[in-house]
Amino acid sequence: MEAGAQKGNDVKSLAPFGVTKQKPRHYLDMAKIAWENRDNLGYAWKVLTNGVCDGCALGTSGIRDFTIDGVHLCTVRLELLRLNTQPAFDPAILADVEPLKRMKGQTLRELGRLPYPMIR
Repeated sequence: MEAGAQKGNDVKSLAPFGVTKQKPRHYLDMAKIAWENRDNLGYAWKVLTNGVCDGCALGTSGIRDFTIDGVHLCTVRLELLRLNTQPAFDPAILADVEPLKRMKGQTLRELGRLPYPMIR
């Protein structure tokens, strides 16, 4: 078999959305990411089509990839998309940081981004 060739690529599959293939839930993951970014879909699309990949640092320009053939839309890039599109959090949250100390990283990220540069 040639380098980079995958077994079974020469036959069309009857499995919907490639269920039996390498990333069977990729379409479901993309739908979840679109739902998370539903408040800012226009900006999310702009980031995907004009930005670089936040996840892998491959040579990408929008969804064009200079390293591998085809579209570059990895799940890491999609998962990090919300960090670029989420709204700012209310600075009043910082009035008492004690509750924030008990939060996990994921919960803190879900609060939103910094509304402006801050000085401690």
